[in-house]
Amino acid sequence: MRVLLTGATGQIGRAIAHYLGSHDYTVTGLSRNVCNVPGLSEHIQVDLGTEAAVDRIRSVVPPCEAIVHAAASMSHDRHDPLISLTNCLGTQQILGLADIWKSRHLVYLSSVPVIGHPQQIPITEDHPVQPLSAYHASKLYGEHLVRLAQGNECHAVCLRLTSPSGAGTPENRILATFVRKAAAQQPLVLLGRGTRRQNYVDVRDIAEAVGLALHRLASGVYNIAATESTSNYDLAQTCIQELSSNSTVEFVEKPDPEEGIRWEVSIAKAQQDLGYFPRFTIRDSIRAIAHEHPGP
Repeated sequence: MRVLLTGATGQIGRAIAHYLGSHDYTVTGLSRNVCNVPGLSEHIQVDLGTEAAVDRIRSVVPPCEAIVHAAASMSHDRHDPLISLTNCLGTQQILGLADIWKSRHLVYLSSVPVIGHPQQIPITEDHPVQPLSAYHASKLYGEHLVRLAQGNECHAVCLRLTSPSGAGTPENRILATFVRKAAAQQPLVLLGRGTRRQNYVDVRDIAEAVGLALHRLASGVYNIAATESTSNYDLAQTCIQELSSNSTVEFVEKPDPEEGIRWEVSIAKAQQDLGYFPRFTIRDSIRAIAHEHPGP
């Protein structure tokens, strides 16, 4: 099957490219910048935030039976126009391309935090949505567009992800920071009491979920998460243990604005419909990050 993969150079895109490329898919990568990404058969440079993106893609890429849309602006600035251009206009253009190509499969990568703060535990796909950032609002907008694309000829699925972890985790994320500090035998600093519970899903599990969605002809919204969440305090301790570090955990007298929030996410629907069962633990993700950023 020929697949167009947007956002091929991102953390998640790279994992998807590697997975699909090793499972007999012919994968064309698309991104704003071109570099070496294992698993791609070809790689083209396109900015989805421009109106000419579809024409550019069609001029160099033959029709693809499937599109995996992972491209997104991750800006934290709610006034950044790239959020609307890349995440909203870009998604509209990808859906238009899928319609022109008559693609049979469309996989859109969204985010569990489109719900806002958790109000119901566990968090299911039916949880009320109230995004708290422009980024998550744009992801929810994309979900609505994907629902409109669903039809008899197109299997359109939205995969809501928790916090991606493992290879490629940005250095400013708490997990990567803890791994780096533990590897350097430095203290791991926590805000508040360290009770906030996050769900970390390894990018290798995300990539497999994409493959399952394509194989199972899935439609609708699915949570893609790890089996269980972990508190910030337990995360720090696990990093120290896994890396055999002499680091200590230190608390600062500064509150965590998300103290006590629990991202307990149900994956029952994905298990039943997709056969999705996470294979990688938080310890696997820690080792993958440490391999990329070894200590002194």
